Amino acid sequence: MLAPRFDPSSLSQELSSERDEEQFNRKRKLSVSSAESEDSSESEDSSTSSDSEKSDSSEMDVSDSSSDEDEEAASNASNDVSDDVKGDNGVDISNSKHHSIFQRLHNVANKSMNESEEKQHDSAENNDDEDLVKQDLAPLPQPKLPRDKKLAPRDSMRKNLNWLTSPIYADPSFKRPFSDFKSLSAFMIRNLDSMGYEEAFSVQNTVLEILLQDIEENKLRPDIRGDLLVNAATGSGKTIAYSIPIIEALHKRVVPRVRAIILVPTKPLITQVKSTMSQLSKGTSLRIVSFKSDISIQEEARKLKAHEPDVIISTPGRLVEHLSNNTLDLSALRFLVIDEADRLLNQSFQNWCDVVISKIEDNSSRASMIFDQWKLKTQKLIFSATLTTDAGKIAGLQLQKPRLVIVNDKEQMVNEMFSVPPNLLEYKIQVGAAKSSMKPLILARYLLQNNKTSNVLVFAKSNEASIRLAKLLQILMNSLTSSHQTSVAYLNSTNNSTSVRQKTLKEFSTQKVGILVATDLIARGIDILSITDVVNYDLPISAREYVHRVGRTARANNHGNAYTFCFGKGEGKWYDKVSSSVGRSGKNVDSIALDVNDLLHPEDKTIYEKSLQELQSHVLNKY
Repeated sequence: MLAPRFDPSSLSQELSSERDEEQFNRKRKLSVSSAESEDSSESEDSSTSSDSEKSDSSEMDVSDSSSDEDEEAASNASNDVSDDVKGDNGVDISNSKHHSIFQRLHNVANKSMNESEEKQHDSAENNDDEDLVKQDLAPLPQPKLPRDKKLAPRDSMRKNLNWLTSPIYADPSFKRPFSDFKSLSAFMIRNLDSMGYEEAFSVQNTVLEILLQDIEENKLRPDIRGDLLVNAATGSGKTIAYSIPIIEALHKRVVPRVRAIILVPTKPLITQVKSTMSQLSKGTSLRIVSFKSDISIQEEARKLKAHEPDVIISTPGRLVEHLSNNTLDLSALRFLVIDEADRLLNQSFQNWCDVVISKIEDNSSRASMIFDQWKLKTQKLIFSATLTTDAGKIAGLQLQKPRLVIVNDKEQMVNEMFSVPPNLLEYKIQVGAAKSSMKPLILARYLLQNNKTSNVLVFAKSNEASIRLAKLLQILMNSLTSSHQTSVAYLNSTNNSTSVRQKTLKEFSTQKVGILVATDLIARGIDILSITDVVNYDLPISAREYVHRVGRTARANNHGNAYTFCFGKGEGKWYDKVSSSVGRSGKNVDSIALDVNDLLHPEDKTIYEKSLQELQSHVLNKY
């Protein structure tokens, strides 16, 4: 059975003429019905071929009807091609008998549509290109980053206390007679005259003006005036500066109570401060005691109960022991003095700062009656030549309305808390590192050549070094010169008993001992005005230690010299670093390049070798 030939030209004409949506829907329905009739005709053909017993007439009838139906299906399928080409609306052309023809027509229609769309797209791009401004490749602009407020560097705050309070600057060269202070008692003026003090130095003048005014105002109004921090060079008279106001405030008391505590770092300073206060308090009934480790804590407690003192001078550790045993009553305490505050605050022995401050605050908070509450609070007086700028350590003192006194030029002390006496001359002696083996010989010859054989204080780095240097210097001095014998002694923690120390310092002050070798630990307790020269045989470990070393001379506005030996470039750089953070009121350190060959005599090396052998034999015979 054959279907009629399909004419593609008639189909293309029909596709181009029929574009209406309503006709497309009608043709879709007709195509579906034709597909169904075609399926039924095919099933009939299969059944007819299998049945061989049917007649020829009936076979012709079926054939005619099938051919008619095929012609109608073909015509309907041709009408449906336009719908397939238009879009996939539910009719699948892959099931049609003329799939290849429909596919070609579909491709032709799509190609023509794509060409028209490309032309439109190209024209739109050309218009966009005309408006587009071409630029070079560059990073995309980013939003501005938010920035915090610019903070000041912490280094500037570490070197001053301007963040705590506004400093009061005092000229270090200013002097004023004690007789000009009208509020000083007559006995105080007499005692000062007997001690040889006629004029008040700068620190004494400033502190007396502040504290004496506080004492007068507190007589009628017991409100706290504020704690006091004082930064002044060593030897400027800080002990007298706080001793006079304390004695003036307490000398009229009736009942002895613990009203003042003075804390110092070493036992030699205890002796020094007690001696000064005892001389200033002559003519009064004040009882001044010192805590030492010479007697047991129990015996010391019994003496305190039998005779309660007015002023206590002690180290922090000894005071904490008495406070722990409840042998001291601090309810009447008016003054707490911390001398050499930088060193004391660096010590954490028995956590003394928290214990003492908390004890004072507890006594203040326990006041229940109105007369207990409205009374004078404990005033803290902080003194040091190298006042610490550590905020944590200062916060532990719980200062109230602090006032800061700096005895130096304002321009020099804005960022500096270390200062040397104004009348001190400093020298840096640079020696080659190859000559370090002859260091004791170079020191001995330099002292002899510059006639530095008396009132000379030499600093070594340890007890062993100080003993060895003192012994060797004594042998060298006796061997290098025969015209004048120089006595050399040492002072360190190995011979720091009260009797030995007092004997050594007395001989040194009367020049029976010309050269004294000491360590840093003992340096702060030496207060001898006759010292003219300080020698740093071993370099100090910090600017703080350097200031306290060289501060043993040029005390009380006297003149003095400080010599620092630097062997090699490394020691020279270290000294420059340490020295750079020290205030000098505009002065500079004089540098001396020492020529050892010109300094030493031809026979000095032989003498030095013999001296070393003598020292060795002395040590071997002793041990």
